[in-house]
Amino acid sequence: MTDKERRELVEGPRKKPTPAADTLGKGTGSRAGTAGPKVTGTSRNTGKPSAKNTGTKSGKGTDSSVIMKRVIVIAVVAAIIGGFVLYSYFTSKVYKSAPGTVGNTAGNLYNGGLFCENGDRIYFSNPNDDYTLYSMNLQIDDFKKLYDDYARYINVDENYVFYTRMNNKKTNPTQSIFIFYSTGVFRLKKNGGSLQMISPDPCGSLLLYDNRLYYESYKDNALTLHRVDINKENDRKLFSDDTPVASVYGDKLYYSGNLSDQNIHYVNTSGNTAVAVETKAYLPIALDEGIFYISTENDYNIYLVDYEDKERKCIVNRPVTWYNITTDGKYVFYNCDKEDENGMYMLDREKNEETKIAEGNFKWINLAGGYCFYFDFFSEKVYAYDYVNKRLNAFIPPVKK
Repeated sequence: MTDKERRELVEGPRKKPTPAADTLGKGTGSRAGTAGPKVTGTSRNTGKPSAKNTGTKSGKGTDSSVIMKRVIVIAVVAAIIGGFVLYSYFTSKVYKSAPGTVGNTAGNLYNGGLFCENGDRIYFSNPNDDYTLYSMNLQIDDFKKLYDDYARYINVDENYVFYTRMNNKKTNPTQSIFIFYSTGVFRLKKNGGSLQMISPDPCGSLLLYDNRLYYESYKDNALTLHRVDINKENDRKLFSDDTPVASVYGDKLYYSGNLSDQNIHYVNTSGNTAVAVETKAYLPIALDEGIFYISTENDYNIYLVDYEDKERKCIVNRPVTWYNITTDGKYVFYNCDKEDENGMYMLDREKNEETKIAEGNFKWINLAGGYCFYFDFFSEKVYAYDYVNKRLNAFIPPVKK
């Protein structure tokens, strides 16, 4: 027996190793020229797998667990993404209020829109906290801070608070200058969440009516009236005039012209304008019995005219600078600007009885919750007059964080 025959008998027949796949090589870091994995579990005599090599079954088990883990990870990721999509949908969805809803009274909006009654809450600008946005109950209690914005022209519906941000008026900014020294029209949930910007431009008066916002936009050294849906769509310029549009009656918005004339005008829901009453008027408030206004041609007395302009009558025979009226037309509040007669007054029209509430000069007369809130002209100290029980108190709301 030759040496070659003896060596083949001992070592058994050799098989050529199968080359490893490229991906496996790259994945395991095998060097070029290597003949593949070393086989150690083969019988020298038969070339068959030995009893020690049981890697086939354990390999299948490992693959199954890896697949299961991947399925679980994919399911978790899909659930997170789905939850985020649903959250984004419901937080970005804009809910409409009942058709014809008006956000605040004309009298309040003419006086800065600093108070607004809605349901069992009063939404207001807190004078003790740099006029930031708050709410309280009708008993002047349970104060809540909604947002740290200097808020004017507050309007409220079933779901949201709308207001004009005037942070350029803040005296004590506490956050970034890019947040606090800015203006615009904003929408906020009634719980103080999900703030959305409607317009970034400096804005004046704001009125919510029938799920649309009518706002004065100051741009290119001019004031223009715009109308936009509450979801920020369909923004449209209606006309140019330096006048607030705040009073709604019978699907028409009434206002007094300023740049063109001082007549009482209206703009309808189509955006068309027309003259309603030819007179020299200021701050018209349209109610069931007619349009109240300050007559600039009659010593700034308060007048009432019917919608057909058949009758005009004087309601308050005093020179008036600021006024407001309850929605039923029963009580009229006004600041008289006349030497020796300066003061805050109330007229009970049913009793034809005038009450002098306080002596001095006052402004920003707002009505909410059975109270007349008004401000001292110089110090801006606030008073709350219970006009049913005729009780006067200082209004000192707390500061909340």
